[in-house]
Amino acid sequence: MELKARTVLRLLGLLAFLLAGLSIADMFRSRPYDGVVLEADAPGRLIVRTVVPAGGAARAGIRAGEQIIGIDRNVLRTSGEAAALLNRHQIGATIPYLVRGKDGLREVPVRLGPRRIGSVHYLYACLLGFAFFFVGLFVLERQPRRRPAQVFFILSTLFLIFLVCRLRPASYSQVDAFILSTGMAAFLFLPASFLHFFLIFPRPVRFRPEPGDGGYLGKRAVWLTTLGTIYLLPLVVLASTWVIARRQGAEVDLISGAPIQNWWLLAAYMALALATLAYKSRRLSNPRERRGAAIVLFGSLFGLVPFLVSAVAFPSYLHTEKPLYGVGPLILVPLTFAYAIVRFQLLEIRVILRKSLLYTLTTIVVTALYAIGIAVFNAMTRGTSLAASPFFPIVFALVIVLLFEPLRKWLQTVVNRRFFAERQRLEQALEEMGDALTAQVDLPAVVHDLVANLPQLLGLHFAALYLVRNDCLERVAGPPALPERLPLLPEMHDTMARRRGLTVLDELEPMAADSEELGQLIDKLSAAGAQVIGDLTTPRRRIGLVALSGKVDQTMPLDPSELALLRRLLDQAAVALETSMLFEERTEQAELERELEIAASVQARLLPANLDFGPGWNVAAVCRPARHIGGDFFTELPGPSNGSRAVVYGDVAGKSVSGALVMMAAHEVLHSLALTHRDPEQLLNLANRRLYGLGSRKSFVALAYLTSSPNGDGLLYSLAGQPQPLMRKHTGEVWELELPPNRIPLGALDNGSYFLTHAPMECGDLVVGYSDGVIDARSPTGESFGIERLCGVVAESDSSPSVAVERILASLDEFTQGTEPYDDVTLVAVECDREAVP
Repeated sequence: MELKARTVLRLLGLLAFLLAGLSIADMFRSRPYDGVVLEADAPGRLIVRTVVPAGGAARAGIRAGEQIIGIDRNVLRTSGEAAALLNRHQIGATIPYLVRGKDGLREVPVRLGPRRIGSVHYLYACLLGFAFFFVGLFVLERQPRRRPAQVFFILSTLFLIFLVCRLRPASYSQVDAFILSTGMAAFLFLPASFLHFFLIFPRPVRFRPEPGDGGYLGKRAVWLTTLGTIYLLPLVVLASTWVIARRQGAEVDLISGAPIQNWWLLAAYMALALATLAYKSRRLSNPRERRGAAIVLFGSLFGLVPFLVSAVAFPSYLHTEKPLYGVGPLILVPLTFAYAIVRFQLLEIRVILRKSLLYTLTTIVVTALYAIGIAVFNAMTRGTSLAASPFFPIVFALVIVLLFEPLRKWLQTVVNRRFFAERQRLEQALEEMGDALTAQVDLPAVVHDLVANLPQLLGLHFAALYLVRNDCLERVAGPPALPERLPLLPEMHDTMARRRGLTVLDELEPMAADSEELGQLIDKLSAAGAQVIGDLTTPRRRIGLVALSGKVDQTMPLDPSELALLRRLLDQAAVALETSMLFEERTEQAELERELEIAASVQARLLPANLDFGPGWNVAAVCRPARHIGGDFFTELPGPSNGSRAVVYGDVAGKSVSGALVMMAAHEVLHSLALTHRDPEQLLNLANRRLYGLGSRKSFVALAYLTSSPNGDGLLYSLAGQPQPLMRKHTGEVWELELPPNRIPLGALDNGSYFLTHAPMECGDLVVGYSDGVIDARSPTGESFGIERLCGVVAESDSSPSVAVERILASLDEFTQGTEPYDDVTLVAVECDREAVP
């Protein structure tokens, strides 16, 4: 049934499109023409409404209001006969016309010219009709099953036929009577379809029944009877008017082919429809839908009221050769409806707009405005002393240049505010939520922030969180309607990983045919209202799964832009959950294992097995805790540019468990912030504020940041409390790198400023970074290892990073002779293994 209805509607649209095309083609087709525009509201008589200036009728003295009785000495009864007579002659021929005017009958010679009576005003009416039609077609194609979309398409099609076929200038054309009659028929059904649409848009009126309502069949019969009455009443008024007029021998007052009584009925229908829309729009619970309905109400009110007033009070304004005082404002109806769709997703239609496209359009608009302004100004100043001045073109060009950019930026600001304000607010809210997540180390707090706040931000019914526990996914937050446990299915997680973590459940349906467990999982989640699932995974482990419902009061799924923002948030949530879960897991194991062994295990997991500094670079690193656990660490982060990597090593103030906890917090802060802040200076400043906010002023972190320069000619580094790295040239010289202007440890002060310093490197050069535990290492006699001894070891080492690290460790072991280490030891060696790029 639905498919049949859609097919019928598309056929109706195609027929209307062809009729409109036929009308336009007939208007502009060249053929012999006398320059007479007939009165469309005088059926059965050839009354002259106006004559084309400089046409044959105008030169022959035929005036508006006169009646053409005969052409070429043939008495006329219909306009079709006139068209047949004119077509027998060639353009340029002169034929006699019998005309009845105020002075009686007279015969005048009329010279035939080419027939082109289409005008700019008629073209506007055509463009307006097609604007209605294409907006309606777009709505139908996006929501073909929704009744409001179907009725709106019918309404748009009727507007197309009325504007293009009825408001055309009447002529002798053989198809003229047919097209005008079609336009009048469309007008008869316009008021009924208009009222019908606003009775079911944006939500049906209360007396419209829905399946499942009590007494549905009886209510449906009342509803169908009401609709039948609405659609039949204009036909009854038309027939009654003609019958009464014929019995009384009176003429019917026509406006654009329809009795004035039908125009009053149209006004009543539209007033009722607009009142219904105004009443319903104030009671809509969804703010976005309420604003969209208000926009449509505004466009309908200020577009239709002038049309109706001018049609009834000043019927001549409907003629397309008159200024379009009445028809002109009708453009507000399709424009506001289209704007409501784009801006507020009216009828649950989502249109994704690209900023680049709208910015390009604004630039085109500004350019066009300036071009028009230049043309107008030149026309106004042509021949004046101002235009003759040699400085005028230069000053005028400078003024244009100075005004162009501010106007373009202002228009782009308006575009952002009108079309992207909600997205920007959502981006900011999700970013703040991500920062809040990464600041949490308590698992219940992270779960609450994710599951409680996400539905409020996105307007969802619910969000649910499943964590990997005991070889299955266990629900830790979410509505009880969702399953408590879900199986771990590798194929599902692999699919979500390929789709970057978020997947619509419907997209997993093809896989369900090959996996019974997956099919059952999809059915359970779908039955509970879930529409999207997200995989929570870090490079080290699988964390769990997020299930999201559809939106409140909408059937639209999350759009691609919202999914992209969610992916970034879930990446941060996965890191935060991993850290929280690590703390929780280690706390539970504390009853069975010693505290130091648990913390050492956590640290070992956080240190990467291998470091990647990018092509042309070799890296080696090692971290030795002074005791079972320590506060030193190193890790790999995304570099400042695409494809680049960075190595960070740090030394936390404190030892044992307290130092290890701060070390893990610093590790998590750096990783979570690096997902969205790749600029090193910004990353360090944000990490400083985050660590300072943890509350303990004794828990600060000495840190060093190393990355390759963009053109590969050296190393970029920043120090926050760490000693100066050593540079060993391929020729054997060793020196300390330059100290940056600020090297305060992270978390020591609320406001810190960190900057990158550049160290040029050539192929074979080696940079060695180290923590203070290296130079502070003590011999059995209490002597410190010292910077001079370290420089000597580096100078004697090979340029290979791994060999250099092993040589330094061996020297430390030989120097300390088994003495208990004073502090943790961290070494990072970076070798340039390619020719420097100039």
